[in-house]
Amino acid sequence: MNIELLKKLGNIEQVAGIREARLMRGRGEGIEVAEFYNAAGLRFSVVPDRCMDLFDLSYKGVNLSFQSKNGLTSPLAYSSADGEFAEQWPAGQLVTCGLGNVGGHSVVGGVFPTHGRISHVPAKNFGTETYWDGDRYVLRATGEVHQTKMYSRHLSIRRTIETGLDEKKLTIHDVITNFEAADEPYMLLYHFNFGYPLLQADSCVQFSKADTSPMNDMSTDSVHMMDPVDGRGEELYFRTNLGSKACGVIYNEKLELGAYVAFDTANLPNCLEWKNMKSHDYVLAIEPCNTCGLNRKAAMEQEKIAVLPAYSSVENHLELGVLDGLTEIRGFIQNL
Repeated sequence: MNIELLKKLGNIEQVAGIREARLMRGRGEGIEVAEFYNAAGLRFSVVPDRCMDLFDLSYKGVNLSFQSKNGLTSPLAYSSADGEFAEQWPAGQLVTCGLGNVGGHSVVGGVFPTHGRISHVPAKNFGTETYWDGDRYVLRATGEVHQTKMYSRHLSIRRTIETGLDEKKLTIHDVITNFEAADEPYMLLYHFNFGYPLLQADSCVQFSKADTSPMNDMSTDSVHMMDPVDGRGEELYFRTNLGSKACGVIYNEKLELGAYVAFDTANLPNCLEWKNMKSHDYVLAIEPCNTCGLNRKAAMEQEKIAVLPAYSSVENHLELGVLDGLTEIRGFIQNL
């Protein structure tokens, strides 16, 4: 442990800790949150009632995340009906999409709503801890999220989210397990959403080496952002043929600030970029995934869906970090 630091403190929670709370009002009434903060200036909230997703994210008081006009909504209000997705999606820094679907609403041997059900499932065995591991002070949350259907699937995500005392990053380690006797097709996408003020007209997005395919007619520039435009449609870019590790970064040199998502590609071989420059829905998303940009029905028909064998597990490792200053930003981009 850092004895010199501890001598300067009455309580280490002066500089780093995890505070658990329950929301009292609004559409998120009753939701539990665990707010992490550290001495580097990183602050974020984990929402155990929503798949241990991340809602807030800021660095030294500057917001990095996009939050939809719906705000943080209770999973008790969830509806899987077609067309209800936009009525209730909260966004936030990370929304886990899956495990049955990550694309648009689909009906194929059952109902598979837009982006799936997993982000609306509360975690069980959720807990937080802070402790010294040698010279590193660890802040950690763990829990399990199960997606089940009687006479059918039983998939789970065992999630660990972690940062340290002086770290400008957090890590996400997921273990996805099939507890059924049958192999199970599964779709998984990590929807990292960045917003104002990190996202502005002079912000840029870069990715590590990959093949990039525009997914609609509006998708003409995946790098440069713009000011919000009333009524503008969304842009989508699909990236494939990533290396063993991949990364996407959004940065703003005037702010001298950036943020990145890095991930192993063994079970997340692709990545989507969602660029939505529409007024009031102004967001840039980096989305590592095991899918091909299709919904459940199309992916099954085209045999482009991952399968998790019976009683087996896979692991995903992701890192969400901050770049502070032009030196860090430019050095990071050069090494993509």
